Amino acid sequence: MQNLLGPTLQLSHHRSKNFKSKNDGSDIVRLIKKSRDEKEKAENKCDVIYKKTCYRVVVYDVKNVTFNEAEPICKSKKNGKLANIYDLAHYQSLLSYIRSIVPSGKTDTSLWTGMEYKKRLLLSDGRPITIATEVWFPLYPSWDASWTIVAVVVNKEPKNKYQGIFNDESSSQHYGVICEI
Repeated sequence: MQNLLGPTLQLSHHRSKNFKSKNDGSDIVRLIKKSRDEKEKAENKCDVIYKKTCYRVVVYDVKNVTFNEAEPICKSKKNGKLANIYDLAHYQSLLSYIRSIVPSGKTDTSLWTGMEYKKRLLLSDGRPITIATEVWFPLYPSWDASWTIVAVVVNKEPKNKYQGIFNDESSSQHYGVICEI
């Protein structure tokens, strides 16, 4: 047992000789600052960057986020807003990332966007947008005029045809939201 402790004590003594500590608490302050900086970097990181815009994706294990709850979630992410999906390339980059974070034990996830459907697809600012038909979930958009909010279903399997954007009612519940920061 002494043989094991001997080198440890020696190593510890060796470290203290080479490590110049002021014993004024500055080492602790430096470690706290480093930890805070790393946390801030993680909070500021973008899950997807598309055309110089940052997107954060918030996914929960439980399907319990209504549209009214989605906006405050995005606001809490550096004052973000519910995201638009601008074109097929943007859609594909978001799906690629979202597939990697589908909750364990689930085959897919559904998330709110900031887009609307009122006889045509609209961006969050009300401007109309045309997007590739392959982006729509099969048999959507729905004819139900009360289903105006657009969400997206993402399946872990890229080739699964049951995924895409769809119009839904705001009281529906999804796993989270895509935010534009």
